[in-house]
Amino acid sequence: MARAFRIGMIGGGLDSATGERHRKAIAMTGRIEWVCGAFGSTRHHSYQTGAAWKVPTEHVFGTYRDLFRRVPRMPASKRLDFVTVIVPNYMHYPIAMAAFDVEMPVFCCAPMTTNMDEALNLERKRNDHGLAYGLALPYTAFPMVIQARALVQAGALGTLRKVVTVFPQGWLATRLETAGNKQAGWRTDPRRGGPSCCMADLGIHCSTLAEFVSGQSITEVCADLRTFVAGRPLDDDGSVLLRFDKGAHGAIWASQVCIGQDASLRIMVWGDKGGLEWRLSHPDELRFTPLNKPTQILSTESSDLVDEARTALRFPRDPADPLLAPLALHYDAFADSVANSKKTALPACPTTADGIRAMTFLDAVLRNTHPESTEKWTALGAPAPSRPPPQRGSFS
Repeated sequence: MARAFRIGMIGGGLDSATGERHRKAIAMTGRIEWVCGAFGSTRHHSYQTGAAWKVPTEHVFGTYRDLFRRVPRMPASKRLDFVTVIVPNYMHYPIAMAAFDVEMPVFCCAPMTTNMDEALNLERKRNDHGLAYGLALPYTAFPMVIQARALVQAGALGTLRKVVTVFPQGWLATRLETAGNKQAGWRTDPRRGGPSCCMADLGIHCSTLAEFVSGQSITEVCADLRTFVAGRPLDDDGSVLLRFDKGAHGAIWASQVCIGQDASLRIMVWGDKGGLEWRLSHPDELRFTPLNKPTQILSTESSDLVDEARTALRFPRDPADPLLAPLALHYDAFADSVANSKKTALPACPTTADGIRAMTFLDAVLRNTHPESTEKWTALGAPAPSRPPPQRGSFS
């Protein structure tokens, strides 16, 4: 039996909103284990987390720089295979760049960086070193999202007309950043979260999902970003009209001030032969309505799932945390990428191409809404990454 992949965790400590999810997803793969880490924003927090998790002291590092200084001196039997980065947005870029300096592959939370210049520079360095880079965009790894994409590509909806993605949340409806909430603190701070809050947090997942399911690339955006909570320097709500390269039109609405909303991500796609809808609140179902026919409720129990959707069911679903299994799928596929496996686990893990694509969307939105902009529509500046067609099953 092949040995487990050894990884170091940077961030994801006791104050992290997603660290526990990542730890569980890593364990779920059955082939990856985190063996060390720099877990906090300070040395104290890192060692405090290590003690709480009963990590041997010699495997806890005060900072990511301490960890990377140790990497070249690690014996082959203990050398790390990659690091996972679970930190505020502004640290994604310097940590990944430092990892590449010691020839270390990187798996990172989205967004890839806080701006396009960083994203392109990071890709140049990754390419120069020939290292793997994975990005957590887990909504594209849900089995019924993959099934929705396959239905579109099979022509079940006909010619696409409309693609709409909505992601309302309510947790920032008040100014939590001044009440000691650390997550709100860094996400609404331009120095740590970057030039956007809501669109960087939610909008890039919406754009990625829209392009993934539709199979079309967003070419232009017309956006309206708002800050509803007084005194907040970044957007907490946004609406974006979309134009796609193959003729479809669409919209994204993302918000963090909709009281009572939580797991409310939803994508709807309509063509001239039918429509479909997927909701995060019911992740194992897909509503498909053919023209002039009753709505069908497809599910993960359906017998005619395409092969890639069926493969995405290999990890157990957790009703309390629907993102757990998709994240485990990304880790599993990334491990194959690091190992240069000839048979990469499906669904594939997003890469720098996907990260740059998401940043291209965000960049276009920010340019369109800049106070000095006179453009009604702003073009995206980079091509979408090519994707292989899904492995097909049959359709009812």
